[in-house]
Amino acid sequence: MFDENKTRFKSAEEALRFYFRLRELLYSGRSRRLVADELPTNACAVALNAIDDYQCIGWCMRSLDQIALWLLSELYGPTCFGVHRRTLSHARRAGRLEFPEREFRLREVGLIHEHALGVVKRGLRELGMIPARQVKAVRDRRGMIAVGKRTHFQGSRAAERG
Repeated sequence: MFDENKTRFKSAEEALRFYFRLRELLYSGRSRRLVADELPTNACAVALNAIDDYQCIGWCMRSLDQIALWLLSELYGPTCFGVHRRTLSHARRAGRLEFPEREFRLREVGLIHEHALGVVKRGLRELGMIPARQVKAVRDRRGMIAVGKRTHFQGSRAAERG
């Protein structure tokens, strides 16, 4: 029985790895660089199979530029068994070869990745393919509660910080 509250993927990263693996299969292992013209203009209403998932994930990437699309395919694209996932520094080196007119810096690659992943996450949440944002509160031994990336002081420490 289908659970309406269950999402298709646990995270956007997992969905992107699925997307690029399926893309490789559809192109018989000869997939070229992802371009915006390949992405669907309409989102599917309900993703019931792998092709629907592929189209919905592609729809989430429709507003990204060519460098962001390339970076996502570089980082989340398929690798063979026994090969580690590509890192931002690997992507920076590959970007200098792919776009010789651009002088990529590691920080720039990280910012492009963060922006692109945020766009995809918003789209996937809108479609209900990944869970909504969950914030965990963690209390440490000094009486602080960390919520997401921010730290909140509790008790007497809060009065001191004032």
